[in-house]
Amino acid sequence: MNGKTGNTDGRKKLKYGAAAIIFTVAVIALVIILNVVFTSLAAKYLWSVDMTSSQLFTLSDETKDLLDGKVDESGKEIRILFCMPLDKLVDEKALNLVYQTALEYQKRYDNIKVDSIDIITNPSLVNKYSNISNSRITQRTVIVETDDDFRTFTVNSFFAYYSDTPTEVSAYSGELRFTTAILQLLSDKPVAYFTTMHGETTGNETSRPALWGLFENAGYDVREIDLSKDGFEANAQVLIMNGPRYDLDVNGKDVDEVNKISDFLKNYGSLMVFIDPETEELPELEGLLEEWGVAVEKAIVKDFSSTISTDGTKLSAVYTTEGIASSLTNQLKTYDTLPKTIVNYARPISIVWGKDGTKTMDDISVREASPVLTTTKNAVAYAYDNETELKLKAPFDLMTITRGQQISNNESYYSYVLVCGSTQFASDDYLYNEAYANDEILYAAMRIMGKSTVPVGVKYKFLDDNKLDITKEEANAWTLRVTLILPVIVLIAGAVIQIRRRHL
Repeated sequence: MNGKTGNTDGRKKLKYGAAAIIFTVAVIALVIILNVVFTSLAAKYLWSVDMTSSQLFTLSDETKDLLDGKVDESGKEIRILFCMPLDKLVDEKALNLVYQTALEYQKRYDNIKVDSIDIITNPSLVNKYSNISNSRITQRTVIVETDDDFRTFTVNSFFAYYSDTPTEVSAYSGELRFTTAILQLLSDKPVAYFTTMHGETTGNETSRPALWGLFENAGYDVREIDLSKDGFEANAQVLIMNGPRYDLDVNGKDVDEVNKISDFLKNYGSLMVFIDPETEELPELEGLLEEWGVAVEKAIVKDFSSTISTDGTKLSAVYTTEGIASSLTNQLKTYDTLPKTIVNYARPISIVWGKDGTKTMDDISVREASPVLTTTKNAVAYAYDNETELKLKAPFDLMTITRGQQISNNESYYSYVLVCGSTQFASDDYLYNEAYANDEILYAAMRIMGKSTVPVGVKYKFLDDNKLDITKEEANAWTLRVTLILPVIVLIAGAVIQIRRRHL
C-alpha cells in the first residue's frame, strides 16, 4: 500500500515538474516570439523613442509647422533615394543617420517615400540626375525628387564641421537639408523676369528672343516686368536685362529702380545683364554693376587668333579655370572634344576688385567676382570707329559672374550677377547650334542661381553630446527593469504552478 502511494507521489512530482519545465520553456519562447514580432513591427511602422539631448532623430515643431498640410495637399509624391543598398547603408554610421532622418519624414507624411537603389549594378538608374545637374552621383549621394524636379546632396553636406579641425563633425543638419529641399520642390515654378521700358530685346507674345525660350526650356515661368510699377513674385529667381538702351530710372515718383534691383539681390535673387558696343553710357546701371565688382569698357574686342570670322569679332572664348566661375565651364572640359563658345561683337569687361576679385561688404556678407569667358592674349581693343586701337591690355574678360554671400541661420545663401559684353551671345545662331556651348554656359548659370527657400526656425542639431539624455540613476533603473523582466515572469509562472499543485 505504502509502495503504491510512494509511486503515485513520484509520478505526480514528475508530472508537475515536467509541466513546470514545459510552461517555463513556453513562456521563454513566447517572450522571444513577442520580441521578434515587436522588432518586425517596429521596423515596419518606424516605432522608436528618441532619447538624445538634441532630439537628433525627431522632426522639430518648426519643420512640422512648415510642412504639415503642404506636403500631402500638394498631391506630389516626394521620393528620398539613397544610392547604396539598404544592407550596406545601415552599416555606414553617417549615412544611416541621414537614412533614419529620412524615415521620420516618411513616417509623418504619406506623400514622402524613402527607398534605396544599387547604382553599382544598375548605374543607369541615376543617369538622368548626373546628365541634368552635371553632378557626379556616387553611393554616398542622397537624392530628393518629385516627378518634375530634384535635388542632390553628398553625405558630407548633411553635417557641419569645426573650422579649425575640418574633418571633425560639430553638428548635424539633416533636418535642415531635407526640409529646405522639400520646400523647394513644393514651391511654385520659379519666375524669370525680363525687364522692359529701357529699350531691351524682349519681343512680343508671338515672337520671343532665343534667350526667353532658353529660360522656358529650363523650366522657368518667364514674364516681363516694368520695374517702375511692377513687384517681384515671391518665387522670382532671376532678373534679365537683355540689351538695354536706356538707363535705370532713379528719379521716378514712387520707385528707384536701382534700389529695387539691389533689394531683389539682397533677397537672394540674381541678375543677368547683356550689353554690347551699341549700348550707350548708362551711368546708373554701370554704377550698380560696379557695386558687384564689374566695369564695362568702351571698346570693341577683336581677336584674329581665335575667331570664326574674317573681321575678328566672332570670338572663340577661352574658358576660365579658376574662381567661382569655373563651375560654369567644368562640364565642358569633360567632353572628348572641347566645344567652342562664341561671343560675337563684344565689348570688354573689367573686374575692379583687384587680383582675387573679392570685397567684404560687412560682417555677414562678401562678394567675389570671377571671369567666365575671356579672350586670348592676342586680342585687341578698338574704339567704336573700328580703326583706333586702344591701349588696353589683353586678355579681356567677355563674361563675368559675381557671387554675393550672406549668412543667415548659420547657413550661407547666395545671389549672383552675371554680365556679358555681347547681346548676340544669346542669339539663335549660337544658343540653338549644337556646335557651340553658349546654351550650356547659361544653363549652368541658371543652376547655380537657383533660389533657396530658407526654412525659418529649423536649426542645426549639435553633436557635442549625443548620448542618451538620462541620469545614471535612470540608466540603472532601466538596466534593473530589463534585467528583471524575464526572471520575474518565470518566478510568477513557478508560483502559479506551485499554488495549483497544493490544491490538487
